[in-house]
Amino acid sequence: MNIIPENQLKIFVITTGDSERVSRIKQYLKEIDFEFVYSDSYEDLLGLERKYKKYSHKFRQKAIMAGEIGCFKTHSKAWKKTVELSKPSIIIEDNVEFIDDISKLTSQDTLEYIQTYGLVNFTSFSYLLDPTKPFKVSDVKEKKPFPTVCYGVTPMRAYDLLKHMRKTPYSLPIDKWLSIPKLSGCYGYISPLVFAKRQEDLKSIANKRKGKKTINPINFLYRAVNKLKYKY
Repeated sequence: MNIIPENQLKIFVITTGDSERVSRIKQYLKEIDFEFVYSDSYEDLLGLERKYKKYSHKFRQKAIMAGEIGCFKTHSKAWKKTVELSKPSIIIEDNVEFIDDISKLTSQDTLEYIQTYGLVNFTSFSYLLDPTKPFKVSDVKEKKPFPTVCYGVTPMRAYDLLKHMRKTPYSLPIDKWLSIPKLSGCYGYISPLVFAKRQEDLKSIANKRKGKKTINPINFLYRAVNKLKYKY
């Protein structure tokens, strides 16, 4: 396996700063150069939750919650860093569990997949359309979200994501938003290279509380229009 020079690819780890998770990641990636990207404080995220509650009801029945906003916003910070550095990156969440040789993160094959497909996932995915080559997650008829535990992105696609995020900020949780090309502005791919999955027994601020449902008929109409407009 060919390992690429560190200056060709950047690795970012999304985290809330939880000490246990930070310690796990440092142990996992002790031989690899990486950078933590930290979430905003929960208090600040609660403010954003209040701000985007009504807006998110126009896209789904449940309001988006502080933890979901925090996850989305922290990923967007990593996209911005990717654009600023002008080189591809791999973005990892701090609840990752590596299931294969971690050196694959910086292999030539991994870099080539990112450069070729722009936004490509390296997380275990059950709904395989083709086990031999990348496929669009939006082609999965079950409408599954794009896993955000471990994926690669080019500066160009990161720029596209940031641009479209400004149009529909926090409308849906990030994994669902990334799976809808008309929202995210690009296709997300599932790679046959798989070396990560979500660790199941870790708690997340994204799952602290459930969003309140709306029964407002006007919001129902907004959702119907948006589902037609964005095809989700």
